[in-house]
Amino acid sequence: MALPQAAHCRRADRAGRVRGPHPGPEARRLASAFAARPDPRGRQSAVPRRPIRSAFPRGRLTRVIFRATAPPEVAINRLVGPSVVAWLDHQPAWAILLGGLVAVVALGYLDFASGPELTPLLFYLVPTVFVAWSAGQAPGYAVAGACAVAWLLSDALTHRDYAHWSIPYWNGVLRLGALGLVAETAARLRAAQRREREVARADAVTGVANLRVFYEIADAEIVRARRYPHVFSVAYIDLDEFKLVNFRMGHAAGDAVLRAVARALSGVLRASDAVARVGGDRFVVLLPEAGAAAARLTVEKLRQALADVVPAHGWRITASIGIATFLVPPASVDALLAAADRLVYQAKHSGKNTVAQETQNDAPVER
Repeated sequence: MALPQAAHCRRADRAGRVRGPHPGPEARRLASAFAARPDPRGRQSAVPRRPIRSAFPRGRLTRVIFRATAPPEVAINRLVGPSVVAWLDHQPAWAILLGGLVAVVALGYLDFASGPELTPLLFYLVPTVFVAWSAGQAPGYAVAGACAVAWLLSDALTHRDYAHWSIPYWNGVLRLGALGLVAETAARLRAAQRREREVARADAVTGVANLRVFYEIADAEIVRARRYPHVFSVAYIDLDEFKLVNFRMGHAAGDAVLRAVARALSGVLRASDAVARVGGDRFVVLLPEAGAAAARLTVEKLRQALADVVPAHGWRITASIGIATFLVPPASVDALLAAADRLVYQAKHSGKNTVAQETQNDAPVER
């Protein structure tokens, strides 16, 4: 009966349809093998071949592997959530350390209640990594030591038998070393991640914020102005004749000019203001809750600071500044910069070392 059934499957596959009763498992296997075999006459089979599966299927095991190999920051965000991580970043180190010690006490009790057969290593790693990552190296060491002591007390209270009295203490020292190494690694990774983030958000030459950070700050100010209507201003600063400094004195002197300008701007501005270098010889200053008069007063202070700093080093550089005051928040940061940039060009065409100011009272707003 198997041969007719197989022949029936061949006829059905070549015709592209199945006739008669439903084929059994053996017939379906033969039909699949026949469909996978190429046609010797070069004709394309009517039965579509099964697609080749990827070497990395999107299954549960693959997702677990990818999550396990994720960076520590990503893993912690997935474990407790980004909002909790952001909240923990604003908590003092002693509070995080206290929470870690409470967790160690709870884990020690669970270790004692579960008996000596189960190892609690993974559970003790959680508060160690968490505290070292959030609070630093010293709190991480403290939690690692607390975990080692809790583990040792749990083994002692469960009356576990050892061949020699020194074995549990030796195990405790090894556990302390392993947990301390994990705490140090987590703290160093966190410190390196913070340094990398700070470097990525600062201008390499002047040390002030870069354009990416300014976009974030300006976008937050636009959102705040839409929710709580208030005026704010932007000052776009373009250094005049800066290319001559690079040409005559070299790029090192040009970088020194930029650093001097950045220090002068930062020394005049308020704590709520923000200054950023947007590229080349251009700086932009965000003045929250500053109207036209307040913005002009701040810009005059900036010009005076530049006049005091630049000639002291033998440089002859002035600045053309465009001030855009927004009674209505602009549609985007690009629109904000475009309005201020247009005023800068207007100031340059007016003879340089001048200020062009305009109040934007009809800026488009995204709904």
